[in-house]
Amino acid sequence: MEEAYRFDERSYDALDAAGVTWQTVQYVLRNRPRVRRHIGAVLNIAGQGADQQWYMVALVEEAADEYLVAGARPLDETEIQAVSKMLERGAS
Repeated sequence: MEEAYRFDERSYDALDAAGVTWQTVQYVLRNRPRVRRHIGAVLNIAGQGADQQWYMVALVEEAADEYLVAGARPLDETEIQAVSKMLERGAS
């Protein structure tokens, strides 16, 4: 089953505050390479947007394979290096 991602008003408010568009979030969620970390009901996905900038998207699992976007932000250089190393090791 393919994952479904949902936005609500709080999602849009959080993205606006971080200066990240919903289109960028969709791009990060749907494209590869990316790093996924699932801890409990929280899913973090790091990947590049169409602008080649690296982003972290935070989601909350509402049901099996259904996620609410909680926020997103650009990664800093240290985080980009860490994500790059994870990708080199085959993390996804």
